[in-house]
Amino acid sequence: MTGKTDNHNPKVKLDLRRFFLRKYHDAPPIVFDCCQGSAVMWTQLQKEFAVSRYWGVDLKPKKGRLKIDSVKVLEQPGWDFDVIDVDTYGEPWKHWLALLPNLAKPATVFLTIATIRMGGGGNISREARKLLGIDGLSSLPQSFCGKLSTLAGDLALACGSKSATIVEAVEAVSTGNARYIGVRLEPKNGLPAAPTASKPKHRKAVKEQCNV
Repeated sequence: MTGKTDNHNPKVKLDLRRFFLRKYHDAPPIVFDCCQGSAVMWTQLQKEFAVSRYWGVDLKPKKGRLKIDSVKVLEQPGWDFDVIDVDTYGEPWKHWLALLPNLAKPATVFLTIATIRMGGGGNISREARKLLGIDGLSSLPQSFCGKLSTLAGDLALACGSKSATIVEAVEAVSTGNARYIGVRLEPKNGLPAAPTASKPKHRKAVKEQCNV
């Protein structure tokens, strides 16, 4: 995880968060901002929505902020976050795979997924390789990485976890080199799934069950 966040489309990212906060969070949520950066998103959102508790962390040092790897927080059982925001350059799948087994109550997760341009360099993460079943390969042609990164993202959302169900997933339309996705999760502990309302026309929605 890097301490740098993607702010190419701030309005799109804010609108995605507003949609889920209005729909699923009548009570002020407990928010965990995994990659706080300069806290642009949640500084604005806290002006519009009541928040019970906000905790922002980052690997980048900053006065008054705890320097910590947020993946290690999500790997520990017992957290009580209502909203988990993973707004990072790169891929969020390490966070995603860490939080799913420890989900104890319904929660909303925001994922920023940096896509890899064809021929633009870079490589896909170890987590993405595992999802695709190619973790044994030491290197990949750069021309393949863009499509494989997108495929790994779709697979991560579709596969999910034995302990969690995706009630609703919404991808905001972006013109930049990143995907912005909001996901409503519920633990598979007998809780009824929340009803799904019609989606805004300017967003593409996907619903999947977590089966692995």
